[in-house]
Amino acid sequence: MKILLALCLLFTALFPHAAPAAAAPAPLLLPASGQPVSASGHLQMLRDATGRLGPDAALAAPGWRTLPGAVSAGYTQDAVWLRLDVTRAAASPDEWVVRFSNAVLDDVRLYRWDAAGHWVLQEAGADVARGNWPIDARQVVFPLRLQADTPQRWLVRLHSKKAMSTELTLLPSDAFDNASRREYLYYGLQFGSYLLLILFHIFFWRMTREAHSGWYLLYVLTNATTEALTIAIPQQIFTMPNWLSDPMLGVSMAMSIAVGARFSTLQLELPALYPRFSRVVVGLTAAAALCGALLVLHGDYAAGVLVVQMTALPLIVLFIALASWLALRGHRPAHAFLFIFGIFYAGVVISFLRNMAIVPPNFWTNHAATLGAFVHMMLMSLRLNRRYAELRRAKDRAQAEAVSAVRALNERLEEQVALRTVALRQEIGRRAVLEGELRAALEVETRTREEQQDFVAMVSHEFHTPLAIINTTAQQIARNTDAPREKTLQRCQNLREASGRMTALVDEYLSADRMETSAATFRPLPCDLPALLTAVLAEWPPGRIEASVQALPASAVVDASLLRVALRNLLSNADRHAPQALAIRVQAGTLEDGRVQIAVSNEGEPLPADEIPRLFQKYFRGRIAQHKPGAGLGLYLVQRIAELHGGQVILASAGNNGTISFALRLPV
Repeated sequence: MKILLALCLLFTALFPHAAPAAAAPAPLLLPASGQPVSASGHLQMLRDATGRLGPDAALAAPGWRTLPGAVSAGYTQDAVWLRLDVTRAAASPDEWVVRFSNAVLDDVRLYRWDAAGHWVLQEAGADVARGNWPIDARQVVFPLRLQADTPQRWLVRLHSKKAMSTELTLLPSDAFDNASRREYLYYGLQFGSYLLLILFHIFFWRMTREAHSGWYLLYVLTNATTEALTIAIPQQIFTMPNWLSDPMLGVSMAMSIAVGARFSTLQLELPALYPRFSRVVVGLTAAAALCGALLVLHGDYAAGVLVVQMTALPLIVLFIALASWLALRGHRPAHAFLFIFGIFYAGVVISFLRNMAIVPPNFWTNHAATLGAFVHMMLMSLRLNRRYAELRRAKDRAQAEAVSAVRALNERLEEQVALRTVALRQEIGRRAVLEGELRAALEVETRTREEQQDFVAMVSHEFHTPLAIINTTAQQIARNTDAPREKTLQRCQNLREASGRMTALVDEYLSADRMETSAATFRPLPCDLPALLTAVLAEWPPGRIEASVQALPASAVVDASLLRVALRNLLSNADRHAPQALAIRVQAGTLEDGRVQIAVSNEGEPLPADEIPRLFQKYFRGRIAQHKPGAGLGLYLVQRIAELHGGQVILASAGNNGTISFALRLPV
């Protein structure tokens, strides 16, 4: 936070508003006419970095410099001392007040010598309870009774965590009373207008739910709150303490730029033109506003407000530049934006430059933001009302055009219905003829399918029975040790391999034919999934497969026969392509979404990239598999079986890392 304040002071130093003058300023003469008099040009200023100087020490301290205008020291943690020499003309009123234009100064002290040569202290400011102020006003006002033709020297000590910019004005008491009444009338009219705007747009938004009106309502609320707290109206009315008003003002300013950024993008129609850019601008502004608000709530008011103001200035430049560019391209909302928002932005920039001590405080710079915001709100309200009226007219025109189009469409539809009715009657006649032909063709197809199913059953019986006999004989031979052991075991191994290969081949063909001919062959039933997987893995020689099974459901509703075919095909595919010296890895488990995954992996050459999209096509065999046994049905059958179960099979790894992996995923 200290760094931000230091940057502020450095920025102020780079743009000095005045050079110190060698000669002391002339004393301020209160005229006989009784007109208000500004102390600008008659002040000398001293910075008290420690904040511990008393009036005598400050008066004797070196470093006083003449101010050519009002006080404008930016954001500073120093206490600022002002020295003013005052003389009242004989014919002028004897009761005066000194008024400070900045309504949110924290600590203001006025020291004057009395007749005995002692300092008389008057004190006010946000840090002082309002009941202890000399005069109940929205800004600091000290009453004075002055002797004629008697020079007086005043010392004023200022300290505030907010912008140190203020103008001192001396007024006769009567003139101050009249000015106060006019001022409260002006502010009453201004905030009364704001209240009417807010009430109007509350009802307007509740009736229309129009986004622009809703954001404008927030826009007016945040800006009106900021203005009211800046001129200390709520602080005076509700005797609001400083520990409450300062956070409210800082947070209100932060909310103003966040809401203002969103409202500005809507007025330029940026969400429709550049949606991503619009979200980025609004998001960054909201983040800066949140940072500023948190700093204010943490107690670093000056740093938080600087973050908000340093965000607001680039944002103003961005929106003005973007609106100018869109206006040159003929974007109509940009023209209205430049006019309506330009007035408000000008007031904000002038107010900011005043806070940074680049321009001197006066009536126009003190009220630039307030006047600009008020004019801006009025024009913006008129624009929104006009926009809604245009939308209503466009909606009425669209409804009228829609009614006319519907009427014409109904007439065309009636004609088309009449023509279509005739055509349908003719089509019904033709379809009656086709129905007879289709019935005859269906009977032929039914007979053909029955004959095909009989043939499949016969083939299944004729092949499976010999294979079972071969398998049994191989087991008997293996148990018969009368023959030479090595030869008998070799023959047994050959018989088992041949029977297994023939069984797998028959299963492939039969499964393909079965799934192509009828969907009724899919018969899911409760099945012990771990037992099924264990049985399939047991068909392979010991050591050929490394299995890792984790948390499989004990029971799953699947077609066990089809799932067995799918698992065999995955393992056979891996066995054909994996080196014999390396094991095939099988990993089974449950995914986070509840599906079962069985992954089969093997070491092997990477799959060609051009063949990967065709791996699951029927009868497709890649270049690597051309010299190995197979019919090109394995992966196709796995995919069809997975689809029947509502699952999928994917190529998890194409071998670029040395491992080829297929994963079967099934819902259970």
